[in-house]
Amino acid sequence: MIDLLPTEADPVKVIEGSCADVFRALTDGQVDHVITDPPYSEKTHAGARTGTEDRTLLTFDSIDDAAFLALCDESVRVARRWVLMTCDWRHSAAAECGGRPVVRCGVWVKPDSAPQFSGDRPGTGWEAVLILHRPGRKRWNGGGHHAVWSCNVERGNVHPTQKPLSLVRRWLRQFTDRGDLVLDPYAGSGTTAVACAAEGRRCLAVEIDPHYAAIARARVAAAMCRGPGSLFAGVE
Repeated sequence: MIDLLPTEADPVKVIEGSCADVFRALTDGQVDHVITDPPYSEKTHAGARTGTEDRTLLTFDSIDDAAFLALCDESVRVARRWVLMTCDWRHSAAAECGGRPVVRCGVWVKPDSAPQFSGDRPGTGWEAVLILHRPGRKRWNGGGHHAVWSCNVERGNVHPTQKPLSLVRRWLRQFTDRGDLVLDPYAGSGTTAVACAAEGRRCLAVEIDPHYAAIARARVAAAMCRGPGSLFAGVE
């Protein structure tokens, strides 16, 4: 694993494989932060459909409360500082009730999110952002900012749950410092890794699906060619 960690010469790496294997190889506090978007609950996956065609949007497996809590434990163990997860609100509640070191449950507000296509109930329009930190002193760069982020959904993505690059870049600026090492154990199409490349952070991104791992590598390569700070320079 030491050879697989990002270096100054190769600061952003995408590994194709299981996050469980990577967690086992990492020692306590070996990364600075974990920023990731794990699968949601079975109920949320089953309800994610594409409008009137009623096709299932999410084709990868969901995770249950036990698996999510294990992810929280491992993430807090390997992270020296912050752990951020966009997650199912049910999983966020399970982490709080399960006694994990939850600092805050934040919210990503999606002003342009899809409506409730059935029309028989309100749409959702937001996602939970679970924020954890191991016991001890905490520091971030956000001052008195609330744990509420309003950001439009990106359209035409290559991954069904791809998060907006501008949103992840905002988190990096608020929670991390230049040169910090960020782990993303559920990398998908590599948005966290691309954001790290743009913001001058190191990143170890792990994706089990070969198709998305290849996409993530290509996106990172393009971002690295542009150099830190060049993508969406006006992002706050």
